[in-house]
Amino acid sequence: MPVRAIANICSFALISLLAACTALTSTTRIEPGKAFRLGGGQPGVFLVRGSNTGSVAVVVFSEVAGKRDSIVTLAPGAPVDARFESNAMAIFMNTSSTRTAIVAIKVTGDISALRMGYEPNVKR
Repeated sequence: MPVRAIANICSFALISLLAACTALTSTTRIEPGKAFRLGGGQPGVFLVRGSNTGSVAVVVFSEVAGKRDSIVTLAPGAPVDARFESNAMAIFMNTSSTRTAIVAIKVTGDISALRMGYEPNVKR
């Protein structure tokens, strides 16, 4: 196979791989009294679209450099469409102390360095 053909195949494969890595889809369960953290440290903007598919309210925050701002409270079935700036963290807080919250989200934009994890609910 000619070198140019191999280079074209490799270029196509790399472009396809990069295109596939520009979105993250998740159905996330958040235990009672906990919050799900997404992001922080990424160099670019990311967008979160989805909905609260559970039976308890979820509060969505944006946190940058330790400063937390409430964006929206999602009632069960409510949609979310939020933008998070570079270095921002999206926080999805379960408002229930007894029931699990569930959110279905699609994250697009700069997802190259997104961190994910859980934390106990903390009022800041």
